[in-house]
Amino acid sequence: MSGWPLGAQDRPVSRLCLGTWALSGLWGGQTEPGVRAVRRAFDLGVNFFDTARAYGNGAAEAGLARGLGDLLRTHRSELVIATKGGLQARRDTVVRNSDPEFLRASLVSSLRSLRTDHVDLYLLHYPDPTIPLAETAGVLAGFVAEGLVRHTGVSNFSAAQMSEFGSASVAQVPFNLLAREVERDVLPHCQAAGTRVMGWSALAHGLLTGALRPGHTFPQDDWRAYSPVFQGERFAAVLAVVDRLKAFAADLGISVAQLALAWVLHHPAGIVPVVGAQVPEHIEDSVPALEVRLSEADLAELDRIVAAAPPVLAESEPPSRRKTTADAS
Repeated sequence: MSGWPLGAQDRPVSRLCLGTWALSGLWGGQTEPGVRAVRRAFDLGVNFFDTARAYGNGAAEAGLARGLGDLLRTHRSELVIATKGGLQARRDTVVRNSDPEFLRASLVSSLRSLRTDHVDLYLLHYPDPTIPLAETAGVLAGFVAEGLVRHTGVSNFSAAQMSEFGSASVAQVPFNLLAREVERDVLPHCQAAGTRVMGWSALAHGLLTGALRPGHTFPQDDWRAYSPVFQGERFAAVLAVVDRLKAFAADLGISVAQLALAWVLHHPAGIVPVVGAQVPEHIEDSVPALEVRLSEADLAELDRIVAAAPPVLAESEPPSRRKTTADAS
């Protein structure tokens, strides 16, 4: 199940990464089943876990720590924990903030919530246009020198922004069967620079699980209740494509989620998909994707099926006029 290592001397990460946005409370108030999914993921061979300070202002980090439990003491060297900083909640908005003092305070809070003295990977959640990216890269390098962070990277950066930032061990990008914009410039840049890639929203915020139907009503404490992606004709059009994917997956004897993850895993950029799990059964369904083999004909058919799908990412920017961090992925 091994993927790439963060550094030459590091343990390889698992080929799937468990994302913990679902532990923030922004996907509905019931987060404890998702906490249990963390330990289940480890038992199934997942050692790579992604979170962020912006996910519920530390709620997801604390949930990840609860899920890992005694593993933080007995198996810390086997765990690869990634978190992100650089978003700040201000009243009813979330803004980018790469001020060095804010980043340091945020990182210290993250370490406290995660119950660890270091994180294996620290990512800048979004580029802050008010501060030179090379300057921020230097701040993160300082965290490495202090031993608070082992490796650094970026999230939601363009290719040009990555060039300005400089060396990054990992880039986290939005990537799934229905959202492939990064194939144009970002992934080629990462391949040329030797930057490892994590693909967030690998199941398109639940769309590629096959569990949603037109007219689905989300709870009011689930951010998708307010997203145009999950409403009206656009929602129905996406689900029509997902139905075709589901039929194709059934012909292969797998679930549509396994098909979607296998597609990401087949990408030549060596992308590690980031998958969420609101209950343990979600990660149990995801892990078998590692054994799925897709032929060139399969990949071509998937391209044909999704060609007419509307875009599914709610926004490429963090929210600035809403009361949640719904798009702070």
